[in-house]
Amino acid sequence: MPSPGRPTPLTCWTCGERLRLSPVGLACRNGHPVAEAGPGVYDLWPPDRDTPALDLYGTPLGWAYDFGVNTRPLATLAARLEWGTDVSRMYRLMDEALAVPRGSAVLDVPAGGGTSFAEGAPALKGLLIGVDLSPVMLARAARRRAANGLQRQVLLARGDATRLPLAAASVERVLCFNGLHVIRDKEAALAEFRRVLRPGGELLGTVLVSDGGSPYSLVVGLERMASFFVPVSSRELRSLAKRFGFQRWEQDLEGALLYFRGQ
Repeated sequence: MPSPGRPTPLTCWTCGERLRLSPVGLACRNGHPVAEAGPGVYDLWPPDRDTPALDLYGTPLGWAYDFGVNTRPLATLAARLEWGTDVSRMYRLMDEALAVPRGSAVLDVPAGGGTSFAEGAPALKGLLIGVDLSPVMLARAARRRAANGLQRQVLLARGDATRLPLAAASVERVLCFNGLHVIRDKEAALAEFRRVLRPGGELLGTVLVSDGGSPYSLVVGLERMASFFVPVSSRELRSLAKRFGFQRWEQDLEGALLYFRGQ
């Protein structure tokens, strides 16, 4: 974690001040308490919003997803069959995105079980902030953080992607891998990503879309039967990105998975 007393991009919901890392954890300089969502995980959920009644990632389905996405050979095979894409490309993008120098910060949202650093993050010299709504997934991420010796480089917090607990213009990159298709309010999420990025900062990630090639679009259509799965089309995502100020936008559709990056 960053040096004691050093401000982080995370902010206090009560006063808006940046939270600092004290010897006992994150602290507000105005004395407002910072709760924990679990061991080594801070609870920065918006205080005026209800938390989800059910944590789907604590179910057997959530366990299977976490195991699959964090077992790269298995994920590569499954994604080729189900979505028609080579997700080794996604993992390379993750590794590239974590290559930031000391003094820089990267936001990973939703962080899930720590997929971006599950196999280590040797190029991460700055700070990675992982935000997710699921305490179960964040607990998994905390275990992977410890297993990889990344306690000094990774902060984990429970939060809402559509109302991030971060200061404006506070991070160099936002990572959003396989997350937008489970976020219903994509407009709010993209507005928040743009708000927390520094000038010239970069958003990159992947998302399942509704207009992938056949037969993979049929698979996405079946997955839409789950209420939490809300994909958009690649054209809709490009339009949203431009609306929220991403001037340089690149995207590439492979099967049903769209790879994107923008500034």
